[in-house]
Amino acid sequence: MKILLIWRYRTRGCASMNFNIYFKYMNKYLIPGAVVIAGALIAGAYIFVNFGFNRILSSQEAGEKAINFINQNIEEGAVASLVKVTEKDMVYQISLTINGNPYESYITKDGQFMFPTGVSMKEFAEEESAQTTENTESTAVASEAFAKCLTEKGMKFYGSKSCSWCAKEKEAFGDALQYVDYVECVGDDGNWAKVCQDAQITSVPTWQSPDGTKESGYKTLEQLAEMSGCSL
Repeated sequence: MKILLIWRYRTRGCASMNFNIYFKYMNKYLIPGAVVIAGALIAGAYIFVNFGFNRILSSQEAGEKAINFINQNIEEGAVASLVKVTEKDMVYQISLTINGNPYESYITKDGQFMFPTGVSMKEFAEEESAQTTENTESTAVASEAFAKCLTEKGMKFYGSKSCSWCAKEKEAFGDALQYVDYVECVGDDGNWAKVCQDAQITSVPTWQSPDGTKESGYKTLEQLAEMSGCSL
């Protein structure tokens, strides 16, 4: 299948909820917050829609069942309307509108389970690949001249040995890190170093500009070039 169905409704510290469920609008995929499934059980995966039979539904039947189910449990004032039903391997994709706004949901062909949303695994993989490429490009090793320029401009890098994002920042400089004005904020005793306390550094990685401005969080070489005026 090219569609990955969402298998769990999560909140912090709660894997699933068995009381009134609010579908939260998330980009173009989810039914919006107007939809309230009153008393429905989402057993960590899906909504069980008890239609009383297990035969394979036609696309028209599946669409009507889904829309009827939503409208029977929808928040007062909201109305769902069917736009079209598209067959997606083992499920039907339900294109609908709620108060004129377009959304997508999914229902199994036997009409027993309804999924509030689905994610295209192909699109997700393509986005991940693009992000990986972007990260690879942005973490190209800095030149010695660039690192020296940062120091000459008065840029200062605060970090710690135990910080994973600091490690990533250091990795971007490679051997040129030795030319960066780097300050270690965690001492051998595990306490925050006095030099970092005096500089009012509360988190790492942090870059400090010559004018005293501080930028916390991982910075790409491109961002550092923009902050400092140094050329890559």
